[in-house]
Amino acid sequence: MAKVISIKAIFDKVGYKPHAAQRKIHGAKQTAKARFRVVCAGRRTGKSTFGGHELTFEAIRAYYRQKDLDPFERRAEFWIVGPEYSDAEKEFRVVWGDLVRLGIPMDHPGSYNNPQNGQMSISLYGGRFLIHCKSAKYPNSLVGEALEGVILAEAAKLKPSIWTKFIRPMLADYRGWAIMTSTPEGKNWFYEMYMMGLNSEHPDWWSIRMPSWANNILFPGGKDDPEIHSMSAGMTDEKFNQEIGAEFAEYVGRVFKDFDEEFHVEKLRFNPEWKTFAAIDYGWENPFVWLLIQVDPFDNVYVLGEHYASHLTVEENIDEVVKKGLAPANLQMIYPDPASPSDTAVVTRMLKVRAGGHTGGPLKDRLELIRRWMKLKPDDRPNNASGYLKPKLVFDVSCVNLHREFGAYRYPDTKSEQSEASENPLKKDDHTPEALGRFFAGYYGNAGRYGDMNRPGAGATRKTKAKFKSRVHSRAR
Repeated sequence: MAKVISIKAIFDKVGYKPHAAQRKIHGAKQTAKARFRVVCAGRRTGKSTFGGHELTFEAIRAYYRQKDLDPFERRAEFWIVGPEYSDAEKEFRVVWGDLVRLGIPMDHPGSYNNPQNGQMSISLYGGRFLIHCKSAKYPNSLVGEALEGVILAEAAKLKPSIWTKFIRPMLADYRGWAIMTSTPEGKNWFYEMYMMGLNSEHPDWWSIRMPSWANNILFPGGKDDPEIHSMSAGMTDEKFNQEIGAEFAEYVGRVFKDFDEEFHVEKLRFNPEWKTFAAIDYGWENPFVWLLIQVDPFDNVYVLGEHYASHLTVEENIDEVVKKGLAPANLQMIYPDPASPSDTAVVTRMLKVRAGGHTGGPLKDRLELIRRWMKLKPDDRPNNASGYLKPKLVFDVSCVNLHREFGAYRYPDTKSEQSEASENPLKKDDHTPEALGRFFAGYYGNAGRYGDMNRPGAGATRKTKAKFKSRVHSRAR
């Protein structure tokens, strides 16, 4: 008969007194039978503390399971995975300190506490129990044996593939558990996991929202504690709700939260049979941006190239665009900033190409169209019938400024950055998004799901799609 171990007794021995919300998280595995616990937490709530102590409990439990464990076969292995090693180090520091206080001898070699070089591992009982810190910055390191448990630290900052592609399969053998802890960063994949924990149709999942003031030990005054007010000084309401209140605010941080180079950046090839367009954001001190865009018969959008330069006239910029091959003979239309009609007249005269209209309107509408195409969806192309999720918007690897700005473009998060138009992003790192937004507004528009689909060039007909399915694409990864 397996020995029953009191988690409270272990916590008492190491001097850990969890606050009420932490006690709920520890208990969810036993009372709610939850394998996957999602903790949406504000700052200073003790995210790392309860995760580290949870591993201490597993270390003690493994002591009484040694006869069932083998260092070369069935061993009890646990990981702490963060965006960087420094994120995983916080939980590791807790469990290392617990084991030292309890006087449990660690295996040497095999146990290392060296955060500077990322070497953080614990080995107990001749290798029968293992803890390893991992950085998601190096996905190739996220392969190994079956895991009994994993902590995903700062999970909202991780790519969704870290969970789906690497971690989740390794928990299958032993029906291992996972704890995902993070301060939210908009409604990204971490939000989706959090919502699963609130859905009774997923009994393996359990979620809790833990605002900073849930730590009644550190903030005895609750939401009105003076330290809460001090922490929030200078924050916008949206930033406070996210960072302190642990709310999934829609408009805090990155504008394109779904942008992920793993999915949205590829090596692309020009296809002369696809519709070809260009998008323009004019500038002098700020850069002049030209994006070469193609659309396939399934409304997948490809940005094949960019021109990004400051202190050049419109004529000089167009000369550079032509030299770079970014104005091919089949260029059908340009989608420019409507605020500069004289500049547009120069471009249309030089290239003998029409300018599309309806490229203005509210910025939020243009951004929403881009986000819609960035979402991962089942791949609908005939030569990619794998069932994998793919975005409908992809950038070529050569578009380095576009990649940079799509990762850096953000909303204001301090009061000093706010203005009357605080619902809009900052006027920084916005030049390629502005250009691409002009294309989406003009080509797809806001009249219905995809705009006016009866307009010439605005989407593929069934006949075109049927013809398209009969041949192989020339698109290359």
